[in-house]
Amino acid sequence: MPMTFSKDPLHNSENGYRRKSFYPYQTSPYAIELEISLNPQDWNNIKPDDVSLTLGPEVLKEEIDTWLDVYGIEERYKAKCCGENDGKYWIAQVWDEWQNNGKTPQDCLTTLKRQKPLADVNFLKKPFLEACQRAGLF
Repeated sequence: MPMTFSKDPLHNSENGYRRKSFYPYQTSPYAIELEISLNPQDWNNIKPDDVSLTLGPEVLKEEIDTWLDVYGIEERYKAKCCGENDGKYWIAQVWDEWQNNGKTPQDCLTTLKRQKPLADVNFLKKPFLEACQRAGLF
């Protein structure tokens, strides 16, 4: 029988101390900020090491750190940004819109800002494409 591991969201596995975590019954949503930075050597072959994530706000740092540890969020988000059907496809969408429909990359980003954050992973797609723009791809 394979071994399974789970992480306790309330206690640090290294020292056993209690740690802050998000309250699952919170009636108002948490406002999580996500910024992505990119430094790829090859835009056609973006790797997780090319992606840097910054999450906030600072007031939720302990809860965010717990979330990152328990759920492996950083690794998951980086993998999604580098994936053929995610990050690379999002870049192709911007280029396709830009070239075929006369839109600029900024037009695409403006449209993303108006869309629901959880629809089509827009909470990750938008900061990823903004990072692409800052890194000079668009």
